[in-house]
Amino acid sequence: MLYIESDCNRPQFNLALEEFVFFQKKEEVFMLWQNTASIIVGKNQNTMAEIDYAYVTKEKIPVVRRLSGGGAVYHDLGNLNYTYIVNRDAYGDYVGFTKLLRDYLASLGLEAAVSGRNDVLVDGKKISGNAQYMHHNRLLHHGCILLGADMTRLAKALKPDEEKIRSKGVRSVSGRVANISDFIPITAEAFRTGFGAYVKAHTKAVPYILTKDERQAVEKLEQEKYDTFAWNFGHSPKYAFHTKNRFVGGGVEVFLDIQEGIIRDAVIYGDYLDDAESICRKLRGVPHNAEALKKVLSGVSLGTIHTEELLRCFL
Repeated sequence: MLYIESDCNRPQFNLALEEFVFFQKKEEVFMLWQNTASIIVGKNQNTMAEIDYAYVTKEKIPVVRRLSGGGAVYHDLGNLNYTYIVNRDAYGDYVGFTKLLRDYLASLGLEAAVSGRNDVLVDGKKISGNAQYMHHNRLLHHGCILLGADMTRLAKALKPDEEKIRSKGVRSVSGRVANISDFIPITAEAFRTGFGAYVKAHTKAVPYILTKDERQAVEKLEQEKYDTFAWNFGHSPKYAFHTKNRFVGGGVEVFLDIQEGIIRDAVIYGDYLDDAESICRKLRGVPHNAEALKKVLSGVSLGTIHTEELLRCFL
């Protein structure tokens, strides 16, 4: 087994690294990695239905889709992520893949148990969520360990407006979560060092550093896939979007039909003094994100309701 520690904190890079190692290496692998503030959504999720888009945009928190299913999670440097890649069909074996984590926690004086489908709990609170991806006979298992994550930011970022979106995709199930630092005084850095040493001692994994060509290949995959709207938002299943706003110039109610992140149809209702059909035509075929909508709505008004107010109706 190879042992790889990522020296990069970009979520797009680390998810690209997982995919590269999974498909391009033949050996079994264990990885440790950390991301700066970001939201990682499951492969089958409707991205816009998982996040507070206004908050995420304001805070410049990247949203990145992973290969595995499951729910959306918040990452920051108070989290530690680990990945197993093995050459066997062990899909669904969350007990087995979390054993070393639970054993290491036991060595720190914490009793942990697998609960439900894929969670690790300490004292009844979730400290780690896990997910898997299977391709042929090669399996990827990864987990996010909460060590000292910013829980306030987590709660704000993963807070979709239920009135805006009727999701046709998989929705996250919120649970009672806690940081390991709530139970014992340990930093993310100390936990990473200790857990990494524990895994190496019990698996005989051999440290491996990417070659220059391999790193360039990961960076290429990062740019072409994990840093694109098409993958992170456009992969979302069909969903309906609805907002209702009132401005000085009148009320506006918007209904959007969105498929694969693209607005397929738009209907606007309200008591404004103008014709909205031309705006609806402009919106069809446009990606459902702030940048694309700003371009389409630039200089557009609906009676006395101007661009900035209109933009709020579509996000």
